[in-house]
Amino acid sequence: MSTSLPANSPEMLQIVKRVESRFGSHPDSPADFAELSLRIKLDIGKEISPDTLSRIWGYKKGYSSVRRTTVEILDAYGKADTDSDFVYGMAIRAEEMPVGGMVRIFWLPDRFALLEYKGDFRWEVLQVGNSKLREGDTFSCRIIAEGQPMIIDNLKTADRVYKGYIIGGKNGLAMVKKIIGGY
Repeated sequence: MSTSLPANSPEMLQIVKRVESRFGSHPDSPADFAELSLRIKLDIGKEISPDTLSRIWGYKKGYSSVRRTTVEILDAYGKADTDSDFVYGMAIRAEEMPVGGMVRIFWLPDRFALLEYKGDFRWEVLQVGNSKLREGDTFSCRIIAEGQPMIIDNLKTADRVYKGYIIGGKNGLAMVKKIIGGY
């Protein structure tokens, strides 16, 4: 299964800023993208084509989402010698989350949500994009696992309660990210 991150998501925009900071400027020419590609290869030993970089930065049209491997490489480069926050294959168990802990989830085609753990297997939607979920919705869920549909119980919206609800039913969650230190 191919997973991706929406190109305009808060996480992707944060990664782009870190890459620009490490690179020393906002790349905005073919030469800049070629140089950034080379620096990434020399610094972390991974390759991203100048064409891909130019699309991510909007110099060329063509990307509404960014492949997970590209996200990992850019995140690692932007963080210099630290490891990427994006852990694929992640599974989060509610009982292991601190109250107030947050998780960001992504699912196809371009949906995402920021969830806050409230305790007792309860979650609240803090941010959401391109989904039927809305900010302030609450639900119960014991496990959030990448690559698997997210099965939730007792989804409470502003005007309705759903006994069962599935997020990412067709392809599962594309990415799960535990947020450490706020969002």
